Amino acid sequence: MSWLNWIEIFLWYPCNQKCSFCFQKDLRYKEPKFLDYDKVISIIDSWISEWKNSIIFSWWESTMDKNILKYVSYSKLLWFKDIRIHTNWLLFSDNNKLLEYYNNWITWIIISVHWYSKIHDYLVWLDWAFEKLKLSFSNISELIKTDRNFVLDTNTVLTRYNYNSIHILFKFLSYFPITRSQVVQLYSLYLFTDEEKKKLYIPYDKFKPFIEKIILNNKNVTFENFPLCKVDSKYWDYIIKRQKYDNNAYWNMWEWFEESDCKYLETCHGCNHKNDCTWIPKDYLSIFNDTFKI
Repeated sequence: MSWLNWIEIFLWYPCNQKCSFCFQKDLRYKEPKFLDYDKVISIIDSWISEWKNSIIFSWWESTMDKNILKYVSYSKLLWFKDIRIHTNWLLFSDNNKLLEYYNNWITWIIISVHWYSKIHDYLVWLDWAFEKLKLSFSNISELIKTDRNFVLDTNTVLTRYNYNSIHILFKFLSYFPITRSQVVQLYSLYLFTDEEKKKLYIPYDKFKPFIEKIILNNKNVTFENFPLCKVDSKYWDYIIKRQKYDNNAYWNMWEWFEESDCKYLETCHGCNHKNDCTWIPKDYLSIFNDTFKI
């Protein structure tokens, strides 16, 4: 499937976790409601005419939207072949809920997981979150045994809290039928102060020693927002293999997208790998500008 044939719909800010590194910060309190039903339906309608065949419902916690299953079923009626949900997985610790979504034509689940055991609970500010995560992974794994076409992916945000032991999480993930596990260098934290950013962002060179430990247990891992020039060439394929987003697919992207854009370095213009590289987030450069030539 071509990635150019998909659309991702952001259902808005509500979430049942309080991740300290979430780049929407406190917008979940300022924007506590999901998009109106008619608005989402109009987005779906507008894109089916553009020959899109894949749709993702996401951000912040899509399963909290009371209309989510209606959107999923409606997408199926309009012949979207691939219908995904990006979630923090809490709901799917209940196998009956998972089957309810599956029976309403969900084909793919992307789960956000940021560390192993109690440290994950600390990162998301929710007790027993990791225990529910394990149940969700088990339930989805059992589902995949009966439907080999069903896909499970994961997404992990890299922060100062988890970078030097994140390979423990990936050892755990290796026991499940995950198609792709993505490690994301923090997106733009445009709502945070520079001091707050410094407490979260990890300089690329600090993380480099841990890349090999991660891929040792998970060959399907990819890395996003890592410039090729800052990673040993033997790991470049893991960056180039990342899911390449088509920005036009973000129908209802809001103001932060421009702020979260990435920037070329001076040396990028003469690089043969410029088209494959993820470049560097602008505000990362603003706090680590002594590390790069801007």
